[in-house]
Amino acid sequence: MIEIKLLTSPTCPYCPMALDVVRRFVEKHKDVVAMEIPVTTDEGLKIAVKYGIRGVPALIINDQAVLMGVPSISELESIVEKLKPA
Repeated sequence: MIEIKLLTSPTCPYCPMALDVVRRFVEKHKDVVAMEIPVTTDEGLKIAVKYGIRGVPALIINDQAVLMGVPSISELESIVEKLKPA
């Protein structure tokens, strides 16, 4: 199972685009679960500090890969493929 955490902010103009990409990715890949976590919450702030994230949107994939900005579906596929267990 692949877990994607998408850190967002309500004032970010790019976060809705990143959320749309992640939603489409999850629909296409049934072994992927995603959650949106606003950095305006305590949990979101703790995660941002833990990973040294200073901007949104930011994706954390399986608590390993951190991707900043709005990814393409192919970028997500490439990263997820590398992180899948053999």
